[in-house]
Amino acid sequence: MKKFVLALMVLVLAVAMQPAQAQHFHVLHEFQNGPFDGASPAGALVRDEAGNLYGTTGHGGLNQEGVVYKIDPTGAESILFSFDGTNGAGPFAGLVLDQAGNLYGTAGAGPNDEGVIFRVSPSGEETVLFDFPAKLPIGPIQPIGGLLMGRGGNLYGATTLGGNGNCIDGCGTIYRLDTAGKAHMLHQFTGGADGFSPLGSLIADADGNLYGVAQVGGDFNCSADPFEGEGCGTVFRIAKNGKFTVLHAFHGGTDGDIPQAGLVLNKATGNLYGATTGGNKSGNGLIFQISPKGKYKVVHQFTGTDGSSPNGGLILDEAGNIYGTTQSGGSNGLGTAFAMNAAFQLKVLHNFTGGRDGFAPLTGLTLDPAGNLFGTAFKNLRTKHDVGDVFEITP
Repeated sequence: MKKFVLALMVLVLAVAMQPAQAQHFHVLHEFQNGPFDGASPAGALVRDEAGNLYGTTGHGGLNQEGVVYKIDPTGAESILFSFDGTNGAGPFAGLVLDQAGNLYGTAGAGPNDEGVIFRVSPSGEETVLFDFPAKLPIGPIQPIGGLLMGRGGNLYGATTLGGNGNCIDGCGTIYRLDTAGKAHMLHQFTGGADGFSPLGSLIADADGNLYGVAQVGGDFNCSADPFEGEGCGTVFRIAKNGKFTVLHAFHGGTDGDIPQAGLVLNKATGNLYGATTGGNKSGNGLIFQISPKGKYKVVHQFTGTDGSSPNGGLILDEAGNIYGTTQSGGSNGLGTAFAMNAAFQLKVLHNFTGGRDGFAPLTGLTLDPAGNLFGTAFKNLRTKHDVGDVFEITP
């Protein structure tokens, strides 16, 4: 009997010591698809000072071409705008917000089928600011990822194709859209040592230098699936004077390969942090640190049990903690949300189950002043509600 009681006490203690994920994880909205809701969110959320969250879905809405949506502090969702193809389609990236409450973003298709940059007002009125061309010689086409809003209202972004590089349909560009709606190319990738297929969002430092990643190119002795023979990607800087510098070319293996969009800057140290979807000893991806001068260091290698294929779009709090998500891995193989402290010790905040919480988060998280985290899951394994959700984590 004593052995049974002791065993029971050990079991209870063991259960009590397990991470209590359920009480910290809350689904704010399950997407319904159809004419009055979106489906398949893939972009990061943006939060205003009133606590409203804004995002996009690549599908759903009145025309099944995607939506811009809002979730208020009570968790109520509303559709601000539904795309119809003539004004954009397939917005899979996050949004940026100006001081007047206008939202800016990119969509992968549009009138020329090469993407648009758009603005949505607080009342839901949409304006196409730039329609990417579909005519040779190629300008920037296929905007991938979100935008960076610079000083004076200029917008900065990346296109995965276009430009005059030695690639079919171009090797990609970095552009600036001025307030008059004119696009200026800051760099046209060659597909060589500088990289190929850049991904937004970009990040800027206090001096106005831009930083970003190209998914492939760089070191062509490195080959990563599914880009066999095309290099493993680069981290780059574009100085305020326009000078382009490769800070790091990924070499695969323990160095990482296929960097993900969205670096984060530690303003106190000047170091940048990002993620690669592949590489390390187990092939599950990693998180890296890189200085403005290009000093590169791997700070975490994912094992699979703590996640696999980490997303870019990492965020950093004032204490130096980094937060993010992985597309797969974890205890259920369906993705994780994690926190990593300033000593680079990583903790899993949530293992996605595929139920109401969804699975395959395809982007990073958003942090509010109280330390609450918000994000999206791309899909669910539920019969009637299988098109993703918006969630909150209170670590």
